[in-house]
Amino acid sequence: MRTTRLLAIMMDLSRRQQTSVRQLADHHGVSTRTIQRDLTALHQLGVPVWTRTGPAGGVGLVEGWSSPVTGMTASELQALLIGEAGSRDLGLHPHFETARLKMLGTRTARNPSVGSVNERFLIDHERWFAEPERPASLPVVSQAVWSGRRLIIDHSRGSRLVDPLGLVLKTDVWYLVAAHRRRPWTYRLSRIVSAEIQVEAAWRPEDFSLATYWEASRTSFEASVQSLPVRLSVPLASLEALRAAVPGPGIDAALDSVRQEEGDRLELHLLMEHQDIAVAQLLQVPGIEVQEPPAVREALYRRGAELVARNRSADPGDSPDDPENSR
Repeated sequence: MRTTRLLAIMMDLSRRQQTSVRQLADHHGVSTRTIQRDLTALHQLGVPVWTRTGPAGGVGLVEGWSSPVTGMTASELQALLIGEAGSRDLGLHPHFETARLKMLGTRTARNPSVGSVNERFLIDHERWFAEPERPASLPVVSQAVWSGRRLIIDHSRGSRLVDPLGLVLKTDVWYLVAAHRRRPWTYRLSRIVSAEIQVEAAWRPEDFSLATYWEASRTSFEASVQSLPVRLSVPLASLEALRAAVPGPGIDAALDSVRQEEGDRLELHLLMEHQDIAVAQLLQVPGIEVQEPPAVREALYRRGAELVARNRSADPGDSPDDPENSR
């Protein structure tokens, strides 16, 4: 157990330029005294751990050190932990490739089943039919994140002096999480026109967790977007079409709390986005019937009537009232 934790701590220190004993203790679920003993053990093993006390203090590894366990430099470990997609955008892809080759050179990785992974599995992070964002400010912002320096950014919200807390790659979109006046905010990098690194060190809350912040921020954003209550009836045969048209956990929650079932139909209560988006989504679902709100029902009717009118058969011999033409 302790050996696993020592390796995990070493990996943590390799990917972060600086942290604290308290942060390490919270992350690994042990006391600060245990972390201090672990740091001493790592030092005795030859790992160049440095510690400093005071406001500018912390814990870190000597820059450029190569791990005796993996044979990788700190940059290679960082690239490996970030992953291929993030490393490419951050300019760390050569380090990622070097780390991958070192891993494939180990005795375990020489197994043929491991070596053929790249030929059998591929992860493509980019969306269909869309050019991936390549924010011009990413190199400067990532340098500030790594070095722990403050930033002046020119953003759609105006010019701000911020304390960078971390970068998030959501699918293929980069976001900067940074504190402004000691309050965390999220900035889409493609909307940052320019960024300038400052000399002074960035402020960072002692108990800040990027993963915890992002999860809470994402949940809050989704809740704010999906605020339109819709009551509808859908055929059982169209449930998969409904899931595809209105993706997200809301469908599962609605199905778990089904109010009424009439034969081959279900009555569901959903939280959806604003009216125009709700109508566009529900038009894709065969047999859908909106019961509330009346404005969405009326808009759905108008869109359907317009589609029927514009897509009737062009054969002059066809009658508008012919049932064959309404199929």
